[in-house]
Amino acid sequence: MNFSQKVISLVAKIQKGKVFTYKEIARRSGVPTAARAVGNILAKNKDLNIPCHRIIRSDFSIGGFRGQKGDSREKAALLLREGLIGIIPTDTIYGILGSALNKSAVEKIYKLRKRIFRKPMIVLISSQSELKKFGIKVNPWQRKILQKIWPGKVSVILNCPSKKFFYLHRGTKTLAFRIPSKKELLKILLITGPVVAPSANWEGFPFSKTIPQAKKYFGNKVFYLNKGKIISQPSTLINLTKNKFEIIRPGAVKINTLI
Repeated sequence: MNFSQKVISLVAKIQKGKVFTYKEIARRSGVPTAARAVGNILAKNKDLNIPCHRIIRSDFSIGGFRGQKGDSREKAALLLREGLIGIIPTDTIYGILGSALNKSAVEKIYKLRKRIFRKPMIVLISSQSELKKFGIKVNPWQRKILQKIWPGKVSVILNCPSKKFFYLHRGTKTLAFRIPSKKELLKILLITGPVVAPSANWEGFPFSKTIPQAKKYFGNKVFYLNKGKIISQPSTLINLTKNKFEIIRPGAVKINTLI
């Protein structure tokens, strides 16, 4: 078995929810210094059954995918869908993302962020129809407002009484959702489905504007999609659970532009 065959064989055996680095695959293939060669081999691979997306860089950044140069959003999306946690630029700031439909991923983010147990996280969705996945029924008054503010940098608190989603609403029986307008992020959401997306920092600490800042919080416990420095504000947060429009947190969108 030659070097290329060894690389493909090793990558084929990586289980869902796991990642290896290019360097580790090179070492296991018998040539520890051939990390770049591993990347070249995987870039040329045409077999979709080989999980090339489960190979990342030694600095835990995503790296290329299917011959693409630079960090790949598709690669990040596939890893999120498989239950991994990643630092990814949202439509506002860097967030720490995980599948909202994967209880283990959600609980891991609570631990990584040192987040208050009873404090729910914002969920990003790609369309209003995804609210049905959480058993949420939107009344005509709410729908009228949502149509005005989504997609956009506004997160909306809605009633979510289902016991099935206790791990998300933490007993509050409400959840905040947002449909981002950023096309790159929507492409990720179409692959991942709904994701929780709190800011990339520990509870009560400054949010990360860069990947190096995020790494000070999370180290090698997550993967990273680096898109440079982001200078923005968190989303504006409103409450629509009480049949009235209530601003909970001013943010990226001015209040007088919401309705």
